[in-house]
Amino acid sequence: MTAGSQFSDDEHGDNPLTPSRPIHNEANFDITAMIDLVFMMNIFFLVTTVGASMAEIDLPTARHCVPADRDMSVIVTILASPDRGPGQVFLEDTPEGRPLELAQQERSIREAVEAGVRAKKNTVLIKAEKSVRLRDIARVGTVANSVPGIELKVSVTEKE
Repeated sequence: MTAGSQFSDDEHGDNPLTPSRPIHNEANFDITAMIDLVFMMNIFFLVTTVGASMAEIDLPTARHCVPADRDMSVIVTILASPDRGPGQVFLEDTPEGRPLELAQQERSIREAVEAGVRAKKNTVLIKAEKSVRLRDIARVGTVANSVPGIELKVSVTEKE
């Protein structure tokens, strides 16, 4: 120990027999950007997974099918609109003439179904092209099913 010093030479590292510790600079880096990226990727995968799962509906295979009696059914035909708007609705089996106006569809369908019930036609058969939107079929089906004593059947046909 040197005079006036309260530490020994070993504590200061002046001893040539002990290896000196290497000088290390601490490695620092900012991981904020990485955390932001991970959160954005989680949100992206969450949104795309939910969207992809909602796009597909796995319908069960029909095991027992009975054809509807066309003579005892009120037939509503829905064709896809060429301008991707609401489907074109006809109150007959083969669509000829002009489709029902959107504002008059609900009243006309209800009147046709009520007339069918009076004529002992207790089934409403909705025929739709493959490209008809589900909301158009649901709209027509809801109106038709609002008449008491009706059984609702849906048929989807492809345009050739």
